[in-house]
Amino acid sequence: MNLPFVLSDAPRVRYFTGSAMYFAQGVPAGLISIALPAWLVSQGVSAGEIASFFAVVALPWALKLLAGPLMDRFQFLAMGTRRPWVLGAQLGLTIALLSLVLVDSPVEQMSTLMALGVLINIFTATQDVAVDGMSIDLTPLDQQGRLNAFMAFGKAMGWSISAAISGVLLVSVGLGPTAVLAAIVSGVMFVIGLLVVERRGERVLPWSKGEFRGETQADNSLFGLFRGVGRVLWTGPSMVLMAIMFFDGLAGGYGHALMPIAAVKLFGFSTPEWSQLVAMMGLMGAGVALLAGPIIDRVGAKRMLVLVSTLVVLHAFLLAETQFLWQDTLYVRTMLAVWILLGPLTMVCVLALAMALCSSASSATQFAIYMSTANLGSAVGAKIYGLIAEGTSYPAAYIILGCLSLVVLTVLFLHRHRHARDGEPRTRSAPQIPIGFGTARAGVYFSGAMRCPKCRAGMDLLDVDGVQVDRCSACHGLWFDAGEVDRLRNKAVAMAVDIGDVEAGKAHDVVDRYRCPRCGGRMVRTADRKQRHISYEQCSECEGTYFDAGEFVDLATFSVSDLFKGFVASARK
Repeated sequence: MNLPFVLSDAPRVRYFTGSAMYFAQGVPAGLISIALPAWLVSQGVSAGEIASFFAVVALPWALKLLAGPLMDRFQFLAMGTRRPWVLGAQLGLTIALLSLVLVDSPVEQMSTLMALGVLINIFTATQDVAVDGMSIDLTPLDQQGRLNAFMAFGKAMGWSISAAISGVLLVSVGLGPTAVLAAIVSGVMFVIGLLVVERRGERVLPWSKGEFRGETQADNSLFGLFRGVGRVLWTGPSMVLMAIMFFDGLAGGYGHALMPIAAVKLFGFSTPEWSQLVAMMGLMGAGVALLAGPIIDRVGAKRMLVLVSTLVVLHAFLLAETQFLWQDTLYVRTMLAVWILLGPLTMVCVLALAMALCSSASSATQFAIYMSTANLGSAVGAKIYGLIAEGTSYPAAYIILGCLSLVVLTVLFLHRHRHARDGEPRTRSAPQIPIGFGTARAGVYFSGAMRCPKCRAGMDLLDVDGVQVDRCSACHGLWFDAGEVDRLRNKAVAMAVDIGDVEAGKAHDVVDRYRCPRCGGRMVRTADRKQRHISYEQCSECEGTYFDAGEFVDLATFSVSDLFKGFVASARK
């Protein structure tokens, strides 16, 4: 057996490692967000305290957007760009889970439990960002979908198994032994991280031999990492989207605080019964959300979100007005199961709206801000229920949940997505963003800003006469969205942006079987309609175009010899 395993060399190693790291994220989610609240209710902790616990421990997820720039700014490159952060966060998570043994009496130590919950989620959210960044750096575009499937599966298995087992152990043996088991599982995931490296020749441990084999960033200052986000973030459509994300998180956080308390206190669920119901329906919800993807592509994210949000509103009001059926176990289980299923469906629609507004140059940071807005709303929603729980009846609490969901619907009708008119260059579409979901915490793998489809280096965004062009920072290949080539097709512009080595461009030109870096569509070798001897790759879906170094200058320069070549030469192969 060859150790360590190299992530950049083997897809199977990436799939296994990604699913293992996401499984590790699911372990604390199942314990902290699903099993523990129901158990606290059975231990006599008040509804207000439990809701406040939810609100506070969720805050690290609202602030995780800060982790990405910090990881880019502070690195130990000899062990890789992201792996040191993955290992550090996973080790911290293991220790934080183990520290739960310090809580002997949750009723008397809620502040300690809350502080440890925050610490656990700080490490979990940091590990999430680091694993996503490592996956972005090392995974070819045509394998990202499969990697996300494994990661989503790992996350769902992690929190569902954790919730089911924790629900039983908390009742039978208490928090201490349950925390020890969770820490052991987390420690195993840390060992798995030790057995892999990002690239061949890098260090396994800080004191091992090896050196960095990746590509360094030209500007990794915090200012440089955030530069350009404000230009696309503070627009009208983006502000409306952030309002949608916030209020959707608000309603979701309120519901996540209300439901386990009502399940135990009102509907008579035991802690294991509630944990197992959430685990089973959460897995089904993740599957339903993935199946909804093609439907969203067909009918649109906004229409789908209107439909799902309407169902959420009707569900809350119906539950509030059917108190006479609350003694019917089948009815209650069905209604709670439907609520769990609607969570992932709502999230996949909201995220699809966010994708459409992300700019290629700052998409990762922009998307992280949108997600953090939703997570902040979730924390606020949980706190709201905590403030009103003691003085509000359950029917009234469900009516408030319906009203909060109704706010999402209202704001949603303000959302407008402007489509390009005929003859006008199309607006940038976001890169495909494969997503996996869990009811306790949305697990999101985001593909990030565009990478060169030929050499996988980062693409720099150039502003040329008001048109944004992407240029590879390494091989200097150029990407144009639909309509941009015709707007910039002149020699002066071409000489300014096409600065790469022509011979290097010819070497990369032989690579023509790859997926579109913008939308994931099929790239097709295409001959220019004016100069048939010049060919390039164009996406069959979004009609974006990629030029190797030197090709755009060739395209923009038309001479008598080019006219002759058009008659006698066939398209270049």
